[in-house]
Parts: sequence; structure tokens; C-alpha cells
Amino acid sequence: PTSDIHQIVARGEPLSDFASYRFPANVRHRYDRLPPLPEGYLPFGDALCSFNPVYGQGMTVAAQEAVLLEEELARGVLPGLAGRFLRAASQGPIDTAWSIAAGNDLRHPGVQGPKPLPVRAINAYVGALHRAAARDATLAQAFLEVANLMRSPPSLLHPALALRVLRARFAGAAADRSSPAGLPA
Repeated sequence: PTSDIHQIVARGEPLSDFASYRFPANVRHRYDRLPPLPEGYLPFGDALCSFNPVYGQGMTVAAQEAVLLEEELARGVLPGLAGRFLRAASQGPIDTAWSIAAGNDLRHPGVQGPKPLPVRAINAYVGALHRAAARDATLAQAFLEVANLMRSPPSLLHPALALRVLRARFAGAAADRSSPAGLPA
């Protein structure tokens, strides 16, 4: 909603040819749902789940997994370690990051996958939150805390934040109606 980035890119000069990368999909391997793994075998990091690098979540999730593994090792009970760790990682950092990455990807028209009403509603809300966050530092901070895996995605639905999003949406609609010929104010 702001033109700052467009203005910078429009005036900038490329330093080299552009390069593209191909990342076909987020990938999640559900080791937590398998029968017990052999003792001493412990998949970790990208072996459990890899994300589109645009979200910048892979290293953070791996670090959070390392904390979970440290906690499990501190218990001093090695039999069953892999199962306990895999359940904790799956239900914690992986589920959180996966919901953000997969949910956001589904808002793009070309992405295949089920888009039930709850997913469409959340994506519409997050879109409105993005637009409002361009002018509201509180919303921007809340969004960045979730994007950087410091808070859970449901925290964006807190009534105080939702009210700010609604106010911004209605203020934007009122400004559009009052501008000449329907042009943005």
C-alpha cells in the first residue's frame, strides 16, 4: 500500500543479472506418525520440514528444535528419545511455521490445495492486517513477531489487534468514498 519500495526499485540500477531459484513446495515429513525409529536415529531440521526460503523460517525452526532436543536430553532418559522429541517438534515449532507458510501460500491463485472457508477467512484478515500495518506500528510489530516465530499466529486475532484492523479497513473505505471519481485519497 505504500510506494516507498517501488520508488527505490524504480530508481535503482542492477548490480548484476537477476537470478531465480526454484522451490516447488514446502515439504514436511511426518516422522512423528511413524512406528518407533531405531534407537540412535534422530531426524532433525530440514529432514523433518523444509520451508520456502522466502519465509526465512528454516533456521529459526531448527534452533527451536535444538532447544527441544536439549530439554529432552537434560531429562536423562534416552530410550524413546526420538519419539518424544519428534512429537514435541511437530506439535510446537513445526506446526506453527507450517501453518504460516502453507496458509500464506494458499492465498495465491496458482497454488494448488484445499482452500476451505477458514483458510480463506484468515488469509483475508491477514491481508487486511498487512494493509493496516503499513500505517500502524502496533500491527506491524505484532505481524513481525508472528512472522519471526516469536508469537503464535492466533495472537494476531487478539481483540485489540482485530479492532485496529477493522478501524483501518473502515477508515480506508471512507477515504475511498470521499475522494473524487473513486481515486485513492
